[in-house]
Amino acid sequence: MRDPYEVLGVPRDADADELKAAYRRQAMRYHPDRNPGDKEAEERFKEVSEAYAVLRDPEARARYDRYGASDPGAFRPDVSSVDWQTIFREADIKIDWDARGGMPSSGSAIFDALFGIMTGMLRGAGLFPGQSYQVPLPLTLGELRSGTVKRLQVPGPSVCPTCQGTGRAPDGGGASAPGPFEVAPQGAQPAAVACPACGGRGVRRGGARLDVRVPAGAAPGTKLRLKGAGGPGNPPGDVYAELTLQLPPTARVVGQDVHDTLTLTPLEARRGTTADYQRVAVRVPPGSRAGTTLTLPGQGLGRGQAGALVLTLELDWLGGATRLVGDWFRKLVGGGGTS
Repeated sequence: MRDPYEVLGVPRDADADELKAAYRRQAMRYHPDRNPGDKEAEERFKEVSEAYAVLRDPEARARYDRYGASDPGAFRPDVSSVDWQTIFREADIKIDWDARGGMPSSGSAIFDALFGIMTGMLRGAGLFPGQSYQVPLPLTLGELRSGTVKRLQVPGPSVCPTCQGTGRAPDGGGASAPGPFEVAPQGAQPAAVACPACGGRGVRRGGARLDVRVPAGAAPGTKLRLKGAGGPGNPPGDVYAELTLQLPPTARVVGQDVHDTLTLTPLEARRGTTADYQRVAVRVPPGSRAGTTLTLPGQGLGRGQAGALVLTLELDWLGGATRLVGDWFRKLVGGGGTS
């Protein structure tokens, strides 16, 4: 660390009152409430706080004076057991930790939480735009082709979808979570009308779960915007669901066509069947053999002139035999149980 005396701008014989006054000046200068989103201010706030933590503790100060003064860069203070609540109280930094899930007890997590909370307070007060999130939404080929509704987890604090940020219980007692969202978070509501999902705050601290409607024929990489469903603020942030195609490792995409193998038992291939591939129904005609190619036009990627799904049949002899034996055994046991 840097020389803590230099960081606080105090002489080496500074007493407790001088240290406290110097820290208060520095802390207020780099206070996260005054410097939202400023990484440099965040680093300086951490630095002056750690410097004060070292010098206010007589034992830690003595260790630094003895071992660290000659090589400040090699001195690494242990801040894991520092009573940060007392330090912030001395600097007159007032934070409602209880309302935000408690105060972290150790290490740099306290500073991460502090800056995140201060930014959140500004956003919640309508003084700062809400945070937007981009979240991948994995889909099968069939889900992309036909459209679907998928549930997405917002990775951070977000507008409550149940009350859409008002904090009030929805009429009728229930609500769904579809966008688009046009919300502005309000303060906590009286208990009699408070939203049961967010406790009347209009915000889900752990991130909301949203139902995302995926249109039929959507392309991988498409970003669906859920307006106002992101972090609280003025305006609220958005959530962007980025559609991703999850194919088996054996599959390959050629243009808009999807090529892969389809594994069947010999009996299924001989009799014919309707198989499932990535939630696409594939009709296999009777008499099919290993190596048979099935082409399903319009079941690949894209809208309108969509690509094709091209599947090459493979036969699983071992799996087929195992399944036949299993069926025979179940019939035997079932028959024996009814006699």
